[in-house]
Amino acid sequence: MILINRIVRFFFDDSGVFHKTESSGYFVYAGYVFFNMNDSDSAKRKYKKALSELKKSVDLEGEFKASSLNAKHKRSLHNSVREFDSLSIAVKLDRVYDHIINDKKSRGRYKDYILKRGIKSKLSEALKYERINADDDINLFIYIDEQQTATNGYYSLEASIKEELQYGIHNFDYGITHNRILNGAINVKVEYCDSKSNYLIQASDILANRVRASYFNNNQKLREIPNHSILTFP
Repeated sequence: MILINRIVRFFFDDSGVFHKTESSGYFVYAGYVFFNMNDSDSAKRKYKKALSELKKSVDLEGEFKASSLNAKHKRSLHNSVREFDSLSIAVKLDRVYDHIINDKKSRGRYKDYILKRGIKSKLSEALKYERINADDDINLFIYIDEQQTATNGYYSLEASIKEELQYGIHNFDYGITHNRILNGAINVKVEYCDSKSNYLIQASDILANRVRASYFNNNQKLREIPNHSILTFP
């Protein structure tokens, strides 16, 4: 068995407002994951090309956000990268405790928690299908659309992800142990990015909007995407 130092990249954006007044009833994180540089470069080129073609056909300036595009245009952008691995994490907001919804720091902590669960789930899937090896050393890069971040937890998101993946977590409140899934060394870097200069976060915006719309319109077909993983909370 040949072990390697592997780079894995996640890109995320969100859709919806994390509050019970959110019209769709859902808050969604969604994005893409790449297990090699060739795929991430290819996805970037394909999305950039689709975006360039779209800009020639519509009269819009600046960054193209999903909220400003019609369904046809969003579909064309999504189709340009739909072949690549992706995931979505949906929160049904009326089931989230009020003390989380109503406290800014608790909302931030909850968002960190679901991101961590989504990342771990996608990596577990990659292990199952031998996209990565549990004994590989992994450099994990997580790019998230720029936002205000606040947490009342003891660890940063980077440290929390590393701890759960490499060491596992014991939840003393519920007596549950989440075992580690990776044996090699893990380095985690989280970066909050301006989506204007990151095409794969722009693609993640389109995906997140699509997934939230699928719940709002009760249209499961919008979530039937190749190589796509879905988690729902709580």
